[in-house]
Amino acid sequence: MKNFLCFVLINIILQNASAAASVTKDPVQNFTQPQIEQIQKIVHNYLVDNPQVLIEVGQKLQEQEIAKEKNKVAQILANIPKYKNQIFDTKAPGRVVLGNPNGKIIVAEFTQHQCPHCKHTAPVVNKLIKNNPEIQRIIIYWPFFGNDAIYSSKAVLAAQKQNKFEALEQAILAQENFTNKEKTDSIIKSITSIIDNKKLLADMDNKDLERGLKNNFKLAQDLNLIGTPTFIFTNREMTKFSLVPGHTPNFEGDLSRALKEVR
Repeated sequence: MKNFLCFVLINIILQNASAAASVTKDPVQNFTQPQIEQIQKIVHNYLVDNPQVLIEVGQKLQEQEIAKEKNKVAQILANIPKYKNQIFDTKAPGRVVLGNPNGKIIVAEFTQHQCPHCKHTAPVVNKLIKNNPEIQRIIIYWPFFGNDAIYSSKAVLAAQKQNKFEALEQAILAQENFTNKEKTDSIIKSITSIIDNKKLLADMDNKDLERGLKNNFKLAQDLNLIGTPTFIFTNREMTKFSLVPGHTPNFEGDLSRALKEVR
């Protein structure tokens, strides 16, 4: 913190100095170590005597982040109508369709197992679906955390062919830590009484799954999504759209708000 504030202070000094244009890109290089230490001491003492400055800086940074977030959300919302058919396609590989097939409301959820926020939001989303039987849910796997994420995504997608998606999905989500390939294999073995492991592994090699996941990556990129989880709501006619970008501070309230906006 001290070094950062020192750097900021030096920049301010240099920007207001008549010779500012001729200095190097790194202002710290223009000072000796004793000078830097003296500036650090001045900044430190000033902040100790005026702690409200840090509060003001924090508030300003928060305001800037909120503004950036609102701008990103606006950009995504502007992209949704163009890609609505791809987002809410219930036949595309690389996704799971749950809930009411004739529901008046559709929720597309971009997710992955290695995302801690996705695990935390899952119970809230399940509650929303349970309390609103008019919702159709489309889970779109976007495993950008790497090969382990891709592997577990393929596993749950392949489990659909044995009607065991929910069993494997819940077992994976129940893990406290990130799910790597070895842990996914261990989970699969732990439910051998209800799932055919050999068939599952064979189905995971299906080229359609590979194509589906690649299409999910492309769709997320086209939409300019921020990350996982992301929830996009629409009505059956796909004329209204709403967005919940991730695990927001008032996540349950934001889900309810999004649902209301498309009804």
